Amino acid sequence: MKSILSFGATTFIVFFLICCQKNSLPANDIKSAIPGKWNIVNDSTFIGVGINNHQVSYSGQAGDYFDFRSDGFLYTKEGAVLDTLSYSLASDNTILIASFGIILNGQPGMSYISNLTAHSLTITAPIVITPGGAFGRKVNLNR
Repeated sequence: MKSILSFGATTFIVFFLICCQKNSLPANDIKSAIPGKWNIVNDSTFIGVGINNHQVSYSGQAGDYFDFRSDGFLYTKEGAVLDTLSYSLASDNTILIASFGIILNGQPGMSYISNLTAHSLTITAPIVITPGGAFGRKVNLNR
């Protein structure tokens, strides 16, 4: 009986460790993990001013991408809209992207990197409430 309980406990612990294993990357790999082409899962942002300010969500379509280049440029395609932005990693979990989220004193606000694995990435510009409305953005990417 004791060996059955021991086997059951060991099996449970091994199963628990395998199921709960994180797939995130070590901090020193973040700079090498972000460059490359990512597919857009969804992009949520606020548009409009004052009472017309509201949140919109875009679901990525085939061919949409965020392409982070190692030279500090980000090329995006969402539907028919193409854009080129500059970006830099400020730390292991923060990124500065021109024209992403709110611009304060002519500088892009900090955006936060989360859920970074070899196959997924989330970038979030915090929601800022102003007299003109709410501003913020969240993009989920995969590859």
